[in-house]
Amino acid sequence: MIMLQHFYDDFLDKVPRQLPQLLDTTRMEEPKFYDDFVLLTFVTDEPYDLEEVMDMFEDDIELITLYHHVPSRTSQFGHSTCAYSNPAFGQMFKMNAQTLSDGKVYNIHVTIYDSLEMMYGDLCLDTTLHSKDGEFKYVRKKEDVMIGFL
Repeated sequence: MIMLQHFYDDFLDKVPRQLPQLLDTTRMEEPKFYDDFVLLTFVTDEPYDLEEVMDMFEDDIELITLYHHVPSRTSQFGHSTCAYSNPAFGQMFKMNAQTLSDGKVYNIHVTIYDSLEMMYGDLCLDTTLHSKDGEFKYVRKKEDVMIGFL
């Protein structure tokens, strides 16, 4: 738990400054600490298109896109993305965003991990759960994800 607190503090010290429009710590909900990870929810300062959020993840903080999922082409609700930090950079977190009924993103969910094993397993689980319905506009192959953890 001591290392998890360290990773949490490190994340809050660096990442929100790189992505202030999405990760405003004054608009962050109470963190939820578990044994191997901590969950954070940030309320965005304004609604964003999912593609805008994905661009910010990639361009502003160089996250790796895991997937862009569309549950139904008939609705704007529930389109989602997941992106994660490059394990080689020494941080272990992922970010998820999902649209509401108006097709806009209002929250960013962050999971901070205390181990690479936990992070890799959760990324695989996240992809598997989203593969059960709808379709992926983009999904990173499991093998490609694994290579980054070696």
